[in-house]
Amino acid sequence: MSLQEILGDLVASEPFERMLLERARPIVARAEAGQDFVIAGVATALESPVLAVTAGPREAEALEDDVAAFLGDDRVAMLPAWEALPYEQISPSPEVAARRADALHRLRAARGPFVLVAPALAAMQGVIPTLGTVPPLQLVSGRELAPDDLAERLVDLGYTRADVVEHRGEFAVRGGVVDVFPGTARRPARLEFWGDEIESLREFIPSTQLSTEKIASVDVPPVRELIPDDALRARALERAQEHADRFADGLQRLADGLFVEGAESLAPLELAVIL
Repeated sequence: MSLQEILGDLVASEPFERMLLERARPIVARAEAGQDFVIAGVATALESPVLAVTAGPREAEALEDDVAAFLGDDRVAMLPAWEALPYEQISPSPEVAARRADALHRLRAARGPFVLVAPALAAMQGVIPTLGTVPPLQLVSGRELAPDDLAERLVDLGYTRADVVEHRGEFAVRGGVVDVFPGTARRPARLEFWGDEIESLREFIPSTQLSTEKIASVDVPPVRELIPDDALRARALERAQEHADRFADGLQRLADGLFVEGAESLAPLELAVIL
């Protein structure tokens, strides 16, 4: 029997149905086959997203892999926690911010069974309402997008311009070549342009800057949790008049289109809302 057939037998079993119908007390489910089996079964039976909370990041990564064996990689995602506490006014790293944005973007688009795995710290932390609403920028061969326009789009997504791309969240422009290291990618991508058209895409090794294999496309997710746009800048300018000290300074810098370290800590000031 396949794993999907075993999962179907679990969902159709009488004990499992009784567990789902229980409303009189908190439900604690245990199974010798493992919690991944039960969680995948709950998501399948309910045909809806399920939040699974683990003790720490290692347990979350292991659970994500185990649940994917039953549901598939496209129906499970992990929401990592920040490296710093929210009140420390330190922005999450580009990789963490990108993984969080990608996880919540996939959760928002999910239809049917889906499992969001989160360490306890990530589950307890408040989430900016707009996180996951900005889709990744998809770059494919043949797309028309001038290098300068692409650079502006990357800056809006939180990427930093550099002379040489070595870390996630960086990009570089050299004539008709644009290097970018997406926040969730294993390696950076090198885009070669013919005029304003992307002619080819290749991965390259950051340490040597040598191109390797050719790729068909690359998805570039945001590497910041608070994405500045015209509406957000207008709200920041309005809120800056209502606060003082560091809050007023941070809001004014956002309104002026400047990068603010720890800008995510300003989100609770009714800055990021879904209209």
